[in-house]
Formats: sequence, C-alpha cells, structure tokens
Amino acid sequence: MLTAIVNPCGSILSIVTRPTVGTGVCTVRPNHVLVENGWSNTVLTDAGGGNIASYPSSFIRIGTVLPRIEIALTPPTVMRSSVGGSIIGGSSDGAIGVKYEAGYTSKALWGASVQISEPTGTPAFSAGGAQYTANANWGYTLSPVVGLAGTFGFNTLSAFDTSGYARHYAAFIPSMEMTVAFSSRSQAFAEYAYFSHAGLGLPGKSVLDAGYQRALSENAQIDIEYGFTPTPGIGQQGHYFGLGLSVMR
Repeated sequence: MLTAIVNPCGSILSIVTRPTVGTGVCTVRPNHVLVENGWSNTVLTDAGGGNIASYPSSFIRIGTVLPRIEIALTPPTVMRSSVGGSIIGGSSDGAIGVKYEAGYTSKALWGASVQISEPTGTPAFSAGGAQYTANANWGYTLSPVVGLAGTFGFNTLSAFDTSGYARHYAAFIPSMEMTVAFSSRSQAFAEYAYFSHAGLGLPGKSVLDAGYQRALSENAQIDIEYGFTPTPGIGQQGHYFGLGLSVMR
C-alpha cells in the first residue's frame, strides 16, 4: 500500500517568511492573502554611526489559482536615519516577485523565487536603479523537532557611487537557517548569511541572527528577532532588533 506524503507547508509557522535573509520555500495557498508587517531598528557603531528605523516593512503574499505559485508585493517602507549625525526621513523602494514551490518529499522541499524592485523610494533610501533577485530555496526535516532551510540568492543590485550616479553590481547571497520547535505553535530559529559584496565596491560581509515565533491562531503569528554583522562595512559594524506580526485571510 502506498502512503501519501503530506505537504510540510501546512501551518502558518512554515508559511510565514521570517524577518531574515532567506526567503523560505512554502507558498500561500489559493484564495488566501498573507500580510507580514514588521518594525526594525538597526544600530551602526563606530565613527559616523547611528540608528536606522524601518516600519511597517510590509510584505503582501497572494495565493494564485495554481496551488504552488504566489505573487509577492513589497510596498515602500517608512525609513528614518540618524547615521552621520543627521536625521533623515523617507521611504524605501517597492518590489514585486513570484515564488514557486517546486516539490517535496516526506523530509525535503524545494522551490524558487524571483523579485524585481524599482527605484520608487526617496533618494536617501533608494537603490537608485532596478534590482533583480533569483533565489533557489530548500528545506529539510532532520527530526520532528529540528529542521534546516536555506537560500542561494543571485542578485543584480544597485547603489549610488561617490559621484551620485546609480551603478549596478552583482552579489551572491547564500544563507542557512535552523529551526527548533517547542510545540506545534512556537519555534526558535537561527540563521547565518553571507553577502559576497556588502555594497558597491565593498568586500563581503556576514550576518548572524536568531529569533522566536509564536502562532496566535491558525491565521496569525508574532515574532521577535535580533541580529548582528560581525564583519565591518565602511569601518562600521551593526546590530538590529525587530518585531513582526503576520495575518492570513
């Protein structure tokens, strides 16, 4: 007798994209919309440092008539910075993307996603040009409690050079995450990510983060996260703190 393999993307804990670098495999099912909102505060240390706050950092995911495909919208986020001693407000760029959950077994799942962002933000927080991302996503269940997931990100990014012109550069961004379930409604996670280029003309950097997620119901979840960059960029290191609320309808 054949045993049916149940899709592991069955709970809001598995569907919600954590406030981390990886994008996850699971998609929102047909006739559902998932709205992820968050607030984060990043502190850059050393000379010329300061705080960068972002809110509500919305991520809107829409299930399509095809069960394993979703549309993802990233509206501009309100930004506020005190880096360099000057307080500046504005908004980030918006983006649109598509995610595909390609397949799964009893222990593994895999898929892909693409995203395009346009320079719709204010000058201080815009990339200055279109940015393109292609991700290969995977997940693997080690036990009923422990799971691994990762993303291989291939990016064409944009940034302003010292003359004020927007220029493109390539960056490879792999990440790996471990989750540990405390119950069917809560889990902790930790992630490592590497950016082959931290910015235009800059060397690579690493990012480490960890957090906790709890499902309030079948359709709502909260999360908390802390992360830091151990490798400096432009002579600065940073750490950040974030809170999130996700609701699915």
